[in-house]
Amino acid sequence: MRGASRAGDSMARVHRIRRHGRRMFAAWLLLYTLVVILPLPLGLIDLAPGRGFWVNFSVALGFVGLSMFGLQFVMAARSSMVTQPVGMDLVLGAHRKLAFVATLFVFAHPIILFVVDARFLPLLDVTSSPLRAKFAVASLLLLVVLIVLSVFRQRFRMSYAVWQATHAILAVAVVVTALAHVLLVDYYVQQWWERVLWIVLSAAFIALGVWVRIVKPIIRRRRRFVVESIEHEGGDVTTVTIRPADPPAWGSRPFRFEAGQFAWLQARRSPFDLTYHPFSFASSAERPDRITFAIKAHERFTRDVADLMPGDSVYLDGPFGAFTLPESGPIVGIAAGVGVTPLLSMLETVADRGDDRPCVLWLGNRDETSIATRARLDALADRMDLRVVHVLSRPSATWTGEVGHVDGAFVAANVATVPAGATFCICGPDRMMDEVEHALAQAGIAHDTINSERFGMV
Repeated sequence: MRGASRAGDSMARVHRIRRHGRRMFAAWLLLYTLVVILPLPLGLIDLAPGRGFWVNFSVALGFVGLSMFGLQFVMAARSSMVTQPVGMDLVLGAHRKLAFVATLFVFAHPIILFVVDARFLPLLDVTSSPLRAKFAVASLLLLVVLIVLSVFRQRFRMSYAVWQATHAILAVAVVVTALAHVLLVDYYVQQWWERVLWIVLSAAFIALGVWVRIVKPIIRRRRRFVVESIEHEGGDVTTVTIRPADPPAWGSRPFRFEAGQFAWLQARRSPFDLTYHPFSFASSAERPDRITFAIKAHERFTRDVADLMPGDSVYLDGPFGAFTLPESGPIVGIAAGVGVTPLLSMLETVADRGDDRPCVLWLGNRDETSIATRARLDALADRMDLRVVHVLSRPSATWTGEVGHVDGAFVAANVATVPAGATFCICGPDRMMDEVEHALAQAGIAHDTINSERFGMV
């Protein structure tokens, strides 16, 4: 009964968080829409001879693009108001797509100008053009560089840390040079309502920058964690356990997260540092005083994790993510490699709550030595109703379990064996997840019972 009561209390807390998150997300969507469409009336005004609808309309499109780029900072600021209801992976996906849409609006502005009136073409000559035109060209060139680096980061072999810092600097430079262009043109900031519009937008962008770069780091600094232990496991995975450095500061709440969520992690440096890395929690949500991450060596930071020492400072930005423990019913976890991490958090939480629901885990790895969390999974199987199926692509000669990949074919062959009414929770590489989701849909599994977390989202 004690376990059932604890689970009920946790579910009630989750319900409250989600209801509040949905209301905040609706408010954010309304605000986003209003800010984006506010510049459109500029296409209908006629302040002086020689302009006309198309020139004004092109300017309005440029303003819409600029507004969208300003709002991109909100989407990338990791605000719970935006991310909590739908998940960070969807928000970052929308962030990328909306960046391309905003770019189309921004480039439509000069293209329409040049088509409508060839007298604007000499403005492209930055050696002789006025300063307002130089800022416009600079903003467009910086925008192109920003997009190219974002799309081809891995092809350029740019580390995540370098890209993250470069991306932030370029994004600010794009918006600042664009605003300088607007102010120097002056024609569209003469009316009182236009001045109010841009003062409000500029103040909002500045306030957002202050929140992200000053206020949030101060909050993180007051909620410092320290490394308690480091364990090196198979598959180049390091398990890091951290704990709060001090009791919660006066007026602040204890750190809590939902099973399946993740946080941006930064170690050894100042909380004001630009670079944080996202990792899923790998421990029970019922024990937020001892938080575990299972981190696979990949780029510089993930490799340096192995050199952390007990007592080192760690700062977290989070929690984030809508990929969370289903409220009820059986669970079928489907993962490959370190993608098991959020599922491990879910299973640990189920066990700690004394929840007796049946759980199944299909876990793909290369070979026996690559199963980084095998000991923890074996221990969980003794504490709860859990069946783990390991699937290895290159096992040793003594392996007697499943051979192959956790892919569409495997799912199609095994989906009939899962408990009725199960929710499927999937995490792994994009290609694997696409195949699994398609196979489940082909097997008649309802869309609302398939939850996914794409850990390659950044």
